[in-house]
Amino acid sequence: MYIRLKSRLKPYVQDFFKRVFNSLNFHTKNTPLVGKIAWGDFNRITPISSNFGFDRGGAIDRYYIESFLASEASLIKGNVLEIADNFYSLKFGGSAITKSNILHLNENAPGATYVADLGQENSMPSDYFDCIILTQTLQYIYDFKLALKNCYRMLKKGGTLLLTVPGISPIEAGEWRKFWLWSFNEASIHKICTELFEGEDYIINSYGNVYAAISFLHGIGISEVDKAKLDVRDSAFDVVLTLRLTK
Repeated sequence: MYIRLKSRLKPYVQDFFKRVFNSLNFHTKNTPLVGKIAWGDFNRITPISSNFGFDRGGAIDRYYIESFLASEASLIKGNVLEIADNFYSLKFGGSAITKSNILHLNENAPGATYVADLGQENSMPSDYFDCIILTQTLQYIYDFKLALKNCYRMLKKGGTLLLTVPGISPIEAGEWRKFWLWSFNEASIHKICTELFEGEDYIINSYGNVYAAISFLHGIGISEVDKAKLDVRDSAFDVVLTLRLTK
């Protein structure tokens, strides 16, 4: 009889001690118990914004991109090339720039200095630019290794490539959606650089954490988040990867 009673009581005893354990807060602080998550505004299957958060005060990935470019602003000087427009060149290079160039795929693009495809063999000048700013572009280029080789070829000796690529990210919902081919992480960028630039001077960094990744996936604006939390790095949740490569 004692054995039968013990076997019947066992599940209840286990449940009792589990509840005592949880009530004493031995589990990770601020971690909801199983089944007790308050989903709130995240209880949905569509993002809060489908425009990366630009319609809610600015995209979170831009916070990381601009932080990176601000930290490398002293290298944005001389003859500078940027993709699509020269917004970041002028913002972070300013008077240190002697010539501001824009590379575009479309020959009718306003202000385009060069028309070429980085993912193809092209006629872009070699050993010519002091700095190339290539932000959030590599994901659209199928042969991204050739694009990086082209950038390296185009740099003067001592020139610098400032590159950013997406990690965890929504995919462009508009006309560029079908061209979005890649996302990256810290390991893949290291592997690519080892293959292409072994022995060269380069630094790779990753930005993001689970808070940043979830916020970015939902299109929450930069003005709506705690920037101190964005600054905490967790390489398990790469949102933006950066590369500084000096030739």
